Amino acid sequence: MKIVVVEDSAVIRKHLVSLLLSIPGVSVIGEAESEHEAVEMILQLYPDVVMLDVNLSPGSGFNVLKALGKAGSTSEIFMLTNQTHDQYRRLSFELGATGFYDKSTGIENVLDKIRSMMQPGLSS
Repeated sequence: MKIVVVEDSAVIRKHLVSLLLSIPGVSVIGEAESEHEAVEMILQLYPDVVMLDVNLSPGSGFNVLKALGKAGSTSEIFMLTNQTHDQYRRLSFELGATGFYDKSTGIENVLDKIRSMMQPGLSS
C-alpha cells in the first residue's frame, strides 16, 4: 500500500512515517508540509492513501481535498487534526475525506484501519 503523509510539523510527520512503516506492506512514497506541495505530489504519485493534516504551512487540508476532488483523485484520504470540531468533521466528509481522526487520541485507530485495508475481506 502506497501512502503519502501531509503534515506541517516535521516531528509529527516523522513519527507518523515511522508508525506507518511498521505495518508490513506499507510504503510511504512521499511527504509534504504545504498545500501546494501536497496536491502536486498526490496527483503525480497516485497513492492508495493520503494522511492529511487540516492545518498546513502554508495552506489547508480542506483546500487539498477540494483540489483532489476536482482532479478526480481516487486516493483514500484520512484527515488528521487536533481540531475535532463537528464542523471540521462534516466539511472533511463533504469534500471527500474517507476518515477523520484526532491526532492526539486517534492515531491507533487510523493505523488499525490501514492494517484492515491490507487484509482482503476485512476492510470496513
